[in-house]
Amino acid sequence: MLQMNCPKCDGLIKSPLLVEVRDIKCSQCQETVEVKNVVVSTRNFSMQRSDLTNRVSHYKKLLREIEKEMQNKEMDAPLNKKNSSDNLRSSLKDLLLAARDNFRLNLSYDLYVQINFETHKRLARLLNISSTGAAIEFVDRGQVPGSNAVIKFQLLLPGYTESLPLVARVVWSRKLDQGAMPQSVNMGVQFKDLDEKSRSCIWDFIVEAESSPQT
Repeated sequence: MLQMNCPKCDGLIKSPLLVEVRDIKCSQCQETVEVKNVVVSTRNFSMQRSDLTNRVSHYKKLLREIEKEMQNKEMDAPLNKKNSSDNLRSSLKDLLLAARDNFRLNLSYDLYVQINFETHKRLARLLNISSTGAAIEFVDRGQVPGSNAVIKFQLLLPGYTESLPLVARVVWSRKLDQGAMPQSVNMGVQFKDLDEKSRSCIWDFIVEAESSPQT
């Protein structure tokens, strides 16, 4: 769960939208406040979201090493060491799950996706992506899907030979007027019924790209 303290009343704000909005309304003091100092909270820990996402690759590597060591020493290790290793593995899995569900990779280079909705086909630029959704931008004139519309799109990730067929629902949409082309439209989508293989491909791409100078 993503959460932050309201800078006005110090009340706790909890929302999955803290990963993608710049400001949010506090349900306690009713003030609209800037999103900052977001914390990821799980059953085992709480950590600054920025610290967690900056160390995703490290935690993933550490988990692999621990699981490999546990497999090699499973028969001979004393019970207390097994319990300690199990607890550490569980905590690392929680860390990575929290990162996967709450990390959004912003792209600074052009990566296009084909959008299909109703009888229309459009190309859109991918702005950012997470394992739960993405933001896209239409930069040419044409029909765009409406609010809550279900769309299909083909996503070909760098380094992959086959595109991922994804289904998503439009959760927000806005036209850009300042410093952009008049017809430019940004849109946020949430993935629907994402299978584990596709989710893993997207997450692996995010982890690898997170430290890349291109992103």
